Amino acid sequence: MRAVRTTDIRKHFDTAGGPVEVLHGIDLAIDVGEFVAVIGPSGSGKSTLMNILRLLDVPSSGAYALFGEDTVALSEAERAALRNKALGFVFQSYNLLPRLSLADNIALPLE
Repeated sequence: MRAVRTTDIRKHFDTAGGPVEVLHGIDLAIDVGEFVAVIGPSGSGKSTLMNILRLLDVPSSGAYALFGEDTVALSEAERAALRNKALGFVFQSYNLLPRLSLADNIALPLE
């Protein structure tokens, strides 16, 4: 089963000097159970791609299907619901709230 499928994903950011394209036609296919590493130098678009794959951002153009569901036309609320149902995050830094116990930090997303 295909978990992730992107076709010609492009992302640009508007700057004072005009639009700057940071993703240039990314085609990606990841099957369920497959492990993938995204590597590259600083500024190569890794975080931008990951934000699109995590449904935290949308591409400027192209197609992205998550478990067969087209995500590009989803509203923010629909992306949030799909993110909640289908995705998990492992952060480089733990992002724990210091005022909460470890158990309370773990339980927080369930609320």
